[in-house]
Parts: sequence; C-alpha cells; structure tokens
Amino acid sequence: MIIEVKGAGFDNYGAWLMLTSVTQRLEVLAPGATIALASRGAVTASRRRNLGALRKINLRIRWLDLNGLTSVIPKFIRHIFREWGFVLECDVTAIIDIAGFGYSDQWGSDFAIRHAVAEVRRFAGSGRKYLFMPQAFGPFEATNTRKLIRAHLPKASLVAARDPISYHHIREITDDFDALKQFGDFTNSVVCSEAKVDRPSTPYLVVVPNANMLSSYNTNQAWLAGYQGLLEASISYATELDLDVVLMQFGGDMDKRVIENLSRQFPHVMTGVKVESDVEAKAMIEGASLVVSSRYHACVCALSAGIPCLGTSWSHKYETLFTEYEVSGLLMGPDTSLADLQQMMRSLTATDLDIRHRLIERASVRKAETEELWRLVGQILAS
Repeated sequence: MIIEVKGAGFDNYGAWLMLTSVTQRLEVLAPGATIALASRGAVTASRRRNLGALRKINLRIRWLDLNGLTSVIPKFIRHIFREWGFVLECDVTAIIDIAGFGYSDQWGSDFAIRHAVAEVRRFAGSGRKYLFMPQAFGPFEATNTRKLIRAHLPKASLVAARDPISYHHIREITDDFDALKQFGDFTNSVVCSEAKVDRPSTPYLVVVPNANMLSSYNTNQAWLAGYQGLLEASISYATELDLDVVLMQFGGDMDKRVIENLSRQFPHVMTGVKVESDVEAKAMIEGASLVVSSRYHACVCALSAGIPCLGTSWSHKYETLFTEYEVSGLLMGPDTSLADLQQMMRSLTATDLDIRHRLIERASVRKAETEELWRLVGQILAS
C-alpha cells in the first residue's frame, strides 16, 4: 500500500505537526504502508529518506493536469521509477489530505481545489481512497469551483471539516453526504514525550507571532495598527511578572521579519533557536506558564495541554478553536487595551487556576474525538 500524504510540509511547525500526526498513526493503522510526499517547499530528499517516503511526481501545472494519464505508462517503467524512489498517481493506493487551510477563496486561486476534486473523481472511479483530514474549508464563491465541488467532492471517502463554519461552506454547496463529517484538529494527539528541548529553568511565556496578522489575508484589518504593539506589550509585561520569554518562529520564514523586529527591541528574549522540530516546539509550549499566539497550531499545542493561551485571529478558524475549548474570552481583538492585556496575563499566571482544570477537561473530550477520527480512518483504509 502506497499512501500519499498530500499537503505535507516542513515549512512551518503546524504543517509538520499534521504530518507527524499522520505518520505516527499509520505505524499502527497501516504498518506495512509506504508513504509518498510531493516535492514542495522544505520537503527535501533527505527528509523523505528519514521517513522512508517515496517522492510523488505530479504531472500538472495550473490548468493542465496529466496525472490521470499516468496509468498508460508501462508497469515495468513505473517499477523502475519506484526503485529510484519515485511514484506516480496511478500507483498510489490512498491519499490522506492534510492541506490545513489550502482550499479557500481567501488565497485568491481555485487551482488547489480544482486539482483536489479531480483526484477525488479519479480515485473514486478506480476504487481507491481519498481522505480529507480535518481542515478549514471555504468560503467558495466562484461558480465553476462550486460546480466542481458539488459534482465530485461527495465521491471522497472522507471530507472532515475542522469547524462548523467550514462544514457549512461545504454543506451549502453539496447538501449532506455520507463522507462529510466534522472533527476538530487532530494534532492534539501528537506524542512529544521523547522530544529533548532546552526549556528555561524558571516560569516562562511563549510568544508566537504570525505575519498573516499584518497581511491582506486578515479578515479584520483593524489589527494592522495594533498588532505589533500588543506583542511588544505582552513581552514587556512578562518581565514584570518575572517570566522569561521564548519568542518562537512557529510559522517559518514568513514570520521572520516580525521575529527580528521583536528581537531587536527585546534582546533578552530567547528566540527559540534550540527548537528545531515540530515536537520540540510542542514540548516547549507544553512547558510554558502562558502562551500568546497568533499561530493556529501553536494555540492547539497550548490548549490541548491545559496551558492558558491568549490568541489573536486572522480567520474564522481561531474563533471556532477557542469556542471548542470554551475559552472564547482568551481570544483578543484589535481593541484589547493594555490594561486588559495586563489583567489577563496577571490572572492567567496565578498559581492555582480553575481555567487549567477546565482546559484539561475540554482537551480530554477533544482527544477522544481525535481517537474516533483515527478509528474511522483505519476502517476506510482497511475497506
């Protein structure tokens, strides 16, 4: 069995955590399976080798998609390709799609969803499996895109929306279908107990910026004027609370400029340079007293471990995440004042916090949901 993990990446710790979640579970659900990864971003040959993964070759660019023709290539040639570490679509048994937030008009192009539904159609026609793991979908306004979704997405083996809004974006196009489900983010089950990370020896705050907060992707442009100041204020007040500060580049190179600006202003903060993998980042967050995060999966790392997290939002996925954990009041807005921020940080770093117990209770519910998701995935792959 060859399983392509689509949308996988190492460019940011969120994408990496989703990949790790899948690889950890496939060791149990499909122990004999070979993983395939397309070459994109930081998915290098060495990283594929470390996972024992093949390189998936995609014969497509923009409107042109020739992947459906790969089956006409003689089997002996495809076998040679696999000997060299390559695989074509026709030899992939199943696709597990972990795009995260790859299918939406918010990114300004519908190529991704067009290619995805075409693969769904081809896989369904040949009795293979296409599974969309929990992710954010939509909105979808383009008429042609909506037609393709309506015609072909219900043919997928699983379409898991990560939140009610994403579920609605699909359902209002397709109506109900058996494969359409709603599950929360699945990285809460990633095991990081063996990660070696050099945490501060005293209580600390983790600050996780996100350049998207300052981009045109942000649905609330009021943040442009106040986002940098909020991060600066959180670092300044952490010092008054006797907290060390870890400044984490969770989102990869796109967040580098924000990180560098903060590092210049606060040279005493730890930049997280010793955090070199997704599980190390997760372990660092899980040891914090408090987290201030604008990265979705960094928020998940904190909340699923019972760590109070003050978040900011540039898309609906943050509102729904904080609602799931029943801590909507911890999601800050562009109108959050300095006094509000200080009061929240002060109360959330108290030694005996009821909110920590409530977060752990909610986390156990979310993790049980993730276990149900993986049981379903196992059934689909085995069928």
